[in-house]
Amino acid sequence: MTTDTESIRAAWAQINEAEEAGEWSQATTIYNEITKSVERTPELIARHALAVLHAGDPARSATMTRKAARLAPTDAGIQLQLGKIYFIQSRHKEAESTFRKVLEMEPDNIDAMRRLAQSIQMERTGWKEAEKLLLKAARIEPTNIAVWQQLGAIYGNDPRRYKEAEDAFKKALKMEPNLPSAYHNLGLLRRFQADLPEAEKLLRKACELLPKDTSYAFSMGSCLMYMEQIEESLAWFKKAADLDDANIAAKVYTAFALFLGGQIREGWVQYEKRLKLKDLKDLNYSRPRWDGSDVGEQSILLLREQGYGDNLQFIRYAKYVAERSNGKVILLAQTPLLRLFNSVEGVSLTLSATPEPKYFHRFIPLMSLPYIFETDKDSIPADVPYVAAQAADIEYWREHLDSYPGLKVGVNWRGNPGHLNDSFRSSSLEEMSQLFDIPGITFFSLVFDRPIFEEELPENLIDISYGFNDFADTAAAMENLDLIITVDTSTCHLAGALARPVWTMIARGPDFRWGLNTSESPWYPTMKLFRQAVLGEWSDVYKRISAELIMLASTHNAS
Repeated sequence: MTTDTESIRAAWAQINEAEEAGEWSQATTIYNEITKSVERTPELIARHALAVLHAGDPARSATMTRKAARLAPTDAGIQLQLGKIYFIQSRHKEAESTFRKVLEMEPDNIDAMRRLAQSIQMERTGWKEAEKLLLKAARIEPTNIAVWQQLGAIYGNDPRRYKEAEDAFKKALKMEPNLPSAYHNLGLLRRFQADLPEAEKLLRKACELLPKDTSYAFSMGSCLMYMEQIEESLAWFKKAADLDDANIAAKVYTAFALFLGGQIREGWVQYEKRLKLKDLKDLNYSRPRWDGSDVGEQSILLLREQGYGDNLQFIRYAKYVAERSNGKVILLAQTPLLRLFNSVEGVSLTLSATPEPKYFHRFIPLMSLPYIFETDKDSIPADVPYVAAQAADIEYWREHLDSYPGLKVGVNWRGNPGHLNDSFRSSSLEEMSQLFDIPGITFFSLVFDRPIFEEELPENLIDISYGFNDFADTAAAMENLDLIITVDTSTCHLAGALARPVWTMIARGPDFRWGLNTSESPWYPTMKLFRQAVLGEWSDVYKRISAELIMLASTHNAS
């Protein structure tokens, strides 16, 4: 067969031109043609595989690159390419193994060190090895910006190493002063440390340098939301969503900004976008999703959603659902809430496991109910209580608590440490301890899952959490307390749902349900909100609580 040399040269020129222009599908088509006329060397196969990858077919690209690697097993470049493709496919173990092969061939290959560090980080088990690899890479090539960026990211995962993370990102900036990712990462670190003015400045710089990056726009919106600059925050979240329609988080946070800005109805409409999040988008119960219409004798399954507090807040809608299904409402709830939710009006059956579709006709996530019922600021259903403790449990706690003198106050200073915002919404036992010396009050700890360093409580704080097996137990204890003081966690929702007096400590840039600039909650009539003036600073909140507690104790004990 005769090779047309000129045609092949022209084809290579077209490939080069297509690759430079990012026309990967066109490049792939030309590769398919040229390989009919030239030898399929490992190098050609690997280059063709890269075009296939960029054209959107990583599986085929991996297959092709594996073939190239079999033909040239000692070619570190092809092995490195294969590892990168595996990483893109989230095949992190295979990526790790492949990058280790590269380092066996080329022990000082910086790119392989970086990629191996990324791979073992994804497995959540190799942080120390990843750091060691990157420090070695930094010693070999101290001017490698990507290495310092990656080191900064590792340090930034540990609040105790934020200073090291900042130093790493600043080294990258010193080498490349207009590096947007370094400004972005520094801005995030400042926000994590509650330095919002500096975070804002750094994030704005990142957005100026890379104005079309959806993640940067989202970070800017988040920073401004913590600063309670809601109108501008909303604009940035909308921009992030416009830049990338797949950025569902930006759409959800758009809803949060709407809520905080007082646009309640618009917020619930927008909040339905959360159903496209990874954990919710594949909801499939072989039954239609309920649209709010009257279903007659058919039953509706209410789905638990997110945290305990969310379920406690929105279970209030069950009775309205029952009105449109002749009382046939099945509730899927977390186990610790089951016994308590048996008391909710409208709920005919509570379950901890999803029933077979033959037992229900429609389903609806619990936090979609405000949308279904078109809730706005004037129609929030605030009839409390809507949950109840069992009489026998209340009597049990009455017998245990009745003998304690003075005002009886239950306290909770911490939420779920796994919560995204827990570092800001939680206080500490040490900070709350300043209340415990107020005379005329007996304080009771409601924190039932304390870390080791808080196992030993102050002498003037009585631990009653030992008796809490579920929320029904906690509810019964609360019925025997005069007041609950708590941070923003499920404790405040339980107290509010029981119509118990509750003082809730709210961090600056609060959760969407608390609104702004008010000490009252439209969701819980018996709740008073004590808001931070400065993010991360609780001292002023405790001063105000202390002053009001002194007056309340005096009044209570005088009566």
